[in-house]
Amino acid sequence: MWLSRHSALICGQFLNSSRLPRCVFSCSLTTNAFPLFGETFAAKLSTVSETDGSKSINTEESRIMPSNVEIKAKVCDPSKFAEKAAELSQSEGTIIRQHDTFFYCKQGRLKLRDFMNNSGQLIFYERPDTDGPKLSRYSISPTNDPPSLRDVLSDALGVKGEVKKERRLFLIGQTRVHLDTVEGLGNFMELEVVMRPEQTVEEGQQIAEDLMEKLGVPKESLVTGAYMDLILQGQKET
Repeated sequence: MWLSRHSALICGQFLNSSRLPRCVFSCSLTTNAFPLFGETFAAKLSTVSETDGSKSINTEESRIMPSNVEIKAKVCDPSKFAEKAAELSQSEGTIIRQHDTFFYCKQGRLKLRDFMNNSGQLIFYERPDTDGPKLSRYSISPTNDPPSLRDVLSDALGVKGEVKKERRLFLIGQTRVHLDTVEGLGNFMELEVVMRPEQTVEEGQQIAEDLMEKLGVPKESLVTGAYMDLILQGQKET
């Protein structure tokens, strides 16, 4: 296995209404998400149902922290990549518009994802900035008023930067495959292997590596860090 293994951290990236908990190997979740399981911790929790949006409040109960393993790489030929992903998923994929606003925080990353349809998610996550598959964990809170929440968080924490992209989502087995066109950066792919309770990190990494090979993604195209990091790096260089 040519990709190194990394320690578990928090991460998150999903579509509209997400039910906690969840797990994934490298990428983000959507309404078509799989059940995820990770480490437990005690916390006050407001869970939003994925099916009807109803809430249930659990006070000081242990909940499961979703986790995933991620792979990100530069895509030189998005048409060819989309063709292979469509063949493997037996679908043409789903187009999703996303506007992410990142805020300053002491640890990890905090972002507000606006789906540009009066819905969004506030996401906190942590993951290592390394090439190859990386295990990450995240926390998500849905919102139906992203602009208002953005104003409050901007005043309280300050805005670190923004990422605007159009995402084409394919579901292949237990893996979410994203083909992203990122404003100011270009074309990328992300993989998220949705971890099952009985699976190990090594098994998830192997799934991600095998899928990379099937999609024709060379290891030389792997990318370190988040889109926000790449944008900030480009701003420093110019």
